[in-house]
Amino acid sequence: MVLSTLIKSIFLFFLMIPMAYGGEGKFTLVPQGGVVRFEATCFDTEATAKLLAWKEFLSEEYKVKCEMEKKKITLDSELVIQNLQITLEETQTRYQIEINTRDKELEELRNIIKKNKKINIPLVVAGSVVAGIGIGFGAYHIASR
Repeated sequence: MVLSTLIKSIFLFFLMIPMAYGGEGKFTLVPQGGVVRFEATCFDTEATAKLLAWKEFLSEEYKVKCEMEKKKITLDSELVIQNLQITLEETQTRYQIEINTRDKELEELRNIIKKNKKINIPLVVAGSVVAGIGIGFGAYHIASR
């Protein structure tokens, strides 16, 4: 209602001015059926309101787009971090399995070495000497025939 009254009073004001004019970034109301002496573009009240609100609309639209892109980048970064965390955990698990396998193999080798150390070295030396002497006498006996 107030807007309608305001528009009517502006129309009456412009009825008294014989020529309509507008400045840069402004608009001029011309009464319906009014004549202007220059080429003009006319807008109705709704179009004028949309034009005046356009800057604010764009500002809000870009704020929303910016927030959406920010969330998208944040989610992408979180996904990359989660993937790296999974890779790290898997690598640590494989590393631990390899370390455990190595430790088992070392323990088995130590056990083999311990079993081999149980051989009585003086007995082995004495047996080797006796076998060597026996082979020598056997070879001499065969060669002398």
